[in-house]
Amino acid sequence: MSPTACFTASMLTTGQEYRTRLSFSRQQVDTYCELTGDRNAIHRDLAAAQRRFPGVTDIIVPGGLIQSTISGLFGTVFPGDGSLGLTFVPDRMRKPVLPGDEVIVTLTVSRIKGALVDFDIAITDGAGARVSSAQARVMAPDETYRSWWESQGHARERDPGQS
Repeated sequence: MSPTACFTASMLTTGQEYRTRLSFSRQQVDTYCELTGDRNAIHRDLAAAQRRFPGVTDIIVPGGLIQSTISGLFGTVFPGDGSLGLTFVPDRMRKPVLPGDEVIVTLTVSRIKGALVDFDIAITDGAGARVSSAQARVMAPDETYRSWWESQGHARERDPGQS
């Protein structure tokens, strides 16, 4: 099991960033579509994907798969274990993401009010072109939860900057 982080709101600062690279396989697309019931042909049929997005060379990764993976980042690394996702408001996908494409996700703390942490989310391709963006609000874990997390043998500190 991968290690998690656990940052309380008091450990975060406005402007602080976490950046990671993501890539999705056809297997992940198939699994996501099966679990969610997403039967959109562009996620399983190359001809459908090419009809919708001329010039693509593979099926399209569902935007929801990207979004749910980002939600997973909130609950594991930034702020981390014990966080509660409250809102996630995505912008439209500006270009298709194909299996094997790498996207760079940057989570930037835009506001902290008590335990509530607002994030601006940027999703870019490997060349830096914008793929999408979003805003999210997360309730960071409190000190009681952090103490419990530490008592379970997790590291006391971990740099949330990059994966």
